[in-house]
Amino acid sequence: MPAISIIIPVYNTKIYLKKCLDSVINQTFKDIEIICIDDGSTDGSLDILQSYAKQDKRFVILKQEHKGAGEARNNGMNIAKGKYIQFLDSDDWFELNMVENMYNNAEKYSTDILVCSSRKVDDSGNIIEKDNPNSPINLALTPINKVFCAREYKQNIFTLFTPILWNKLYLKDFLHSNNIKFSKLKIYEDVPFVHSSVICADKIFVLNKEFINYRYNRAGSLANLRPSKTIEVVKSCIELKQFLEQKNLFTEFEDAYNLALKNHIQSEISFCNSEQYKSFLISLKELIPNDWQKIQSAIRYDYITLDYLYKIVGNKRVMLWGASLFIKQILEKEEKPFKNILGIIDKNSGSWGKMCGNYKIYSPEALNELKPDSVILTVLSNNESIYKNLKEELKSKYPEIELMNNIFENNKMVI
Repeated sequence: MPAISIIIPVYNTKIYLKKCLDSVINQTFKDIEIICIDDGSTDGSLDILQSYAKQDKRFVILKQEHKGAGEARNNGMNIAKGKYIQFLDSDDWFELNMVENMYNNAEKYSTDILVCSSRKVDDSGNIIEKDNPNSPINLALTPINKVFCAREYKQNIFTLFTPILWNKLYLKDFLHSNNIKFSKLKIYEDVPFVHSSVICADKIFVLNKEFINYRYNRAGSLANLRPSKTIEVVKSCIELKQFLEQKNLFTEFEDAYNLALKNHIQSEISFCNSEQYKSFLISLKELIPNDWQKIQSAIRYDYITLDYLYKIVGNKRVMLWGASLFIKQILEKEEKPFKNILGIIDKNSGSWGKMCGNYKIYSPEALNELKPDSVILTVLSNNESIYKNLKEELKSKYPEIELMNNIFENNKMVI
């Protein structure tokens, strides 16, 4: 019986697949089985899988009609023999010591779920983001190197880390005993799975180590369909609610659920254009006709405009804090820079010196040189703790600089 079953759904990722598989077979930890599920690929991915299986007996190859990654992972879980289950997407790759570190810590602390961090890479594999304090782990809230459970973080349990699969090592018996499986949704299927597992786990342990390379926003990725599929994230949250109700946990974690629902919606509509947003609103009111008004603060669209940003900036000389994809898509609409925006501060060292729209990205230390009047938080965070922490940091290091209202704090409704 292998110690770990690594489950990899594969769909038309031929150009990335060898790097992914090489990162698995060359792990320093060898006691693994590698379950690859071809989800109806048409690009030759299956041929690559079969060639690897001929050379390495640890491979198990499954085939299915194209039904999505969730169905593929369920099929992999059904035959997994390992004590632990680790997921990996076929366009990403592990650091070679990743599995060894995860396994040793899982055994040491007897975890149900063990979490590590990741870095973002571009389509060519170049690092574009590392040491992000907010994603995939919210370092302001999440206990590091300490065992904890959901009941210790009832208000914020769904915001401690991003609901992604591949940075978590799961105890197989834990998943089976709680009947945690993947949704049939084709997108956002990981949201109810991760949130449900986190709620049920008695022992969670987090390592702030970047063991995984996540190929972000690549061509052909399902993530690129998000703007036209935003309503699906609401469906995923409804499935989470149903799971909590079945476990008689919804009342206990209702506040955390409502916060997660709002955060997911706010995040996803930020990628929509105005027509996609209008379509989302229509679908939302049809999907939850009795409840949609409860989340009105999350479905306002006015903050996704240049006019809204300019109105906040006003006549003050400001720096924006956070060169996120959210603010980038707003700034890309500019024909010329706004005179009162001096630039953008970001803690991602890989972005320093680059441009975000019309503005240069600086390290936080640049505040001493540029001396803005104010700073505006422009990170679409999954928790307002980032705003509180930034306020404390500015007050301590740059007492002369004002932290203006968070760009998302205006509760005026424009929908």
